[in-house]
Amino acid sequence: MSFAKSSLTSKEFSFMNTTAPSKDRKLPFLPGFTFDDKFVKERHHKSQLLAYKNHIPVVHDYDVPVEVDELQTETEKLADMLRSTTQLYKSTTINETKQKENWLSLEKKVLRFYAYFKEGVHESPVEQSRVRKCVIFYYLEDDTMHISEPKQDNSGIPQGTLVKRHRIPRDRMQGSSNVYYTIDDLNIGREITVYGKTFRIVDCDAFTREFFNGIGVEVPEPESYPGDQYTEKRENIQKSMNPYKTLSPMDQDLKKYMEYSFKGKRTNPSKQEKVAVQKFLAFDRQVLRFFCAWDDTEKLYGDKRFFVLEYYLSDDTMKISEVFSANSGYDPFPVFLKRQKVPRIKNSANEPTTYYDETDLGIGKRVVVFSKNFLLYDCDPFTREFYAKKYGITDMTPIEVKDSPKTEIQYEEPPYNGFGDEEDSLGSWKYLVIKPPKKDVKKYIENDHKLFRYSAVMVTDKPEDKGRKFILSYYLSDDTISVFEPVQRNSGVIGGKFLQRSRVKNERGEYYKANETFIGATLNINNYMFYLEETDEYTVNYMEQHAEQFPKANIEMILNRIRKHVQDSSLEYKLRDAMGSAQRGSRIEMDELRQLLQSMGLDLVEHELITVLRHFKANQDGTIDLSEFITAITSGPVSTKKEHTVQPQKQKDTVSFNNAYKVFNEKISTRRLLVQDTFKVMSDKSVDGLIGESEFKKAVQDHLKLNLTNDQVSSLVDHFFPETKKRLTLIEFMKIIEGTSTYLYLKNNK
Repeated sequence: MSFAKSSLTSKEFSFMNTTAPSKDRKLPFLPGFTFDDKFVKERHHKSQLLAYKNHIPVVHDYDVPVEVDELQTETEKLADMLRSTTQLYKSTTINETKQKENWLSLEKKVLRFYAYFKEGVHESPVEQSRVRKCVIFYYLEDDTMHISEPKQDNSGIPQGTLVKRHRIPRDRMQGSSNVYYTIDDLNIGREITVYGKTFRIVDCDAFTREFFNGIGVEVPEPESYPGDQYTEKRENIQKSMNPYKTLSPMDQDLKKYMEYSFKGKRTNPSKQEKVAVQKFLAFDRQVLRFFCAWDDTEKLYGDKRFFVLEYYLSDDTMKISEVFSANSGYDPFPVFLKRQKVPRIKNSANEPTTYYDETDLGIGKRVVVFSKNFLLYDCDPFTREFYAKKYGITDMTPIEVKDSPKTEIQYEEPPYNGFGDEEDSLGSWKYLVIKPPKKDVKKYIENDHKLFRYSAVMVTDKPEDKGRKFILSYYLSDDTISVFEPVQRNSGVIGGKFLQRSRVKNERGEYYKANETFIGATLNINNYMFYLEETDEYTVNYMEQHAEQFPKANIEMILNRIRKHVQDSSLEYKLRDAMGSAQRGSRIEMDELRQLLQSMGLDLVEHELITVLRHFKANQDGTIDLSEFITAITSGPVSTKKEHTVQPQKQKDTVSFNNAYKVFNEKISTRRLLVQDTFKVMSDKSVDGLIGESEFKKAVQDHLKLNLTNDQVSSLVDHFFPETKKRLTLIEFMKIIEGTSTYLYLKNNK
């Protein structure tokens, strides 16, 4: 490659690239001694990239360095000198008012010539050569050509495109000045040699003949194709065959396979195939669905079976699937009839086979599928809409074909036989192979170690059983109940386990549930009546946190019940009078609240009254503000959301108490016996044998050594000791610490 305006000829600088400076080449080719060509170029104008060359739009590339190749220059000159087909021949028949661009006027205009070439056949007794007919396409816009051979049935040779579209070079032996074939070389009666095959042109189409006449070129008359022995033999065979004989389905499939194997598409599809393709494109994925029944009850052990018939509009095929019911006894085959065309019943053997179509289907009609009679009794919404739009059928009322359900025989459960649990005994009656009863594992895991404790008394007329106290425990994990009787001095009854942990049935014959246990409830346990008097703090808190499961602890339901009763009975005046007679800030106890509600004809159980007192934040003496209670009853619905806004100082005291209680609780859980012995010693040393604030502080600070501040110890004292009873027995004090005390008026009950 040579560089423009370059004076370097020495071999040592022959490796320099195009970025080397175009002037002052005597400097060594080292970093820092080279310059870019933009500093030495002579023309600084804005380059024009778009231009026309021979009436053809072209794009110039001026980004290439200013280097000139002699061969490239000569090639461009030669390209300018060449004249295209549009310059040589101009139409004389078309009178255009405005001259168009040549490349636009000849765009998409193609000349078509019919030609043939002879192919030799070796070692064949039937023929020595074969004539292969072809079509030559000549594109006027760029002088390119392509040659195609139409496909013939049973030819046995690959046919189609022989030569792809490109500018076909001439045979070098012809010695012509033109390198490629042009329009001058194509006409009827002429021969062209393309890659060793000689094609003779015998005819052209009407457009080609008109185009040649327009440019002043004479077109000879069409020639005929020469005959060959194989073609004549095939024609004689075709003439001798029965023209009305159709191919068998196997031959049709073989024909389609051979056509697809050569080119991947069909040639000369039949009218039926074209209609099938159009129908497929129009109705693809559109299916009519009918619900049908097959009544086979006439046969021995026959039954009425139900199916779903799907009719595919794209190809008029059907598919039938059976709808299996539970314990039907039939094998669950996925498809009863695979997708296919279903033939109609023939009246005679010579009658042609016809197939069911959409007009044969409808509610109330019957379809015989291979000797099985199906009754169509219903369809889906799409099918109703299809028949309404296309055929105007609007009456698609379903038919009732299902039999009325059989009356199941109700068997009475046998009585409990005393072996194992009742579920185990019933298992031997329900199942032939005994199975263990299923347990709710999720419920057991979620409610493990959760139980309700109640202080109960026995309700009886026997003098010896009156006054007996019990502790009833209800386990939420498996709904079991256990009853324990504490030992009482001089009672004449030996205490201990009264009822082992088990599930207990109520008077209705059902097992007791958690929401049936509450303060004031009477439980019948093995014909012993137990009245639940008190419960611990954990039980009350759990019920209030799950108020949707425990109506007796749902304050919203309780107050709405009171409000509805007052409004229905027109008793608001009594509440108004009670509120007016009460002085400002007057308070009411639980017994007085019970009497007030009973005077209005409303009787609440003990647990409901306790829920009301806890909601209205009863003081340590167990009283609530009467005016606040009456205002809540006479006002709108109750809001169950508790206030969370506290004063900063109160919030700070709460944090201090929580920290102290956490330390104290950890000590109890790790050294329980030590804590019990410590408080037992403190109660023994006191004058009255009770534990008060002084004993508690001394035990926490001196004996247990919890390292708590005075404020934290005082907060624990306020929490554990009610204001109404500042000195407690050791047993009651330990219940308060463990959270099982029955005192309901502690400071934390808010």
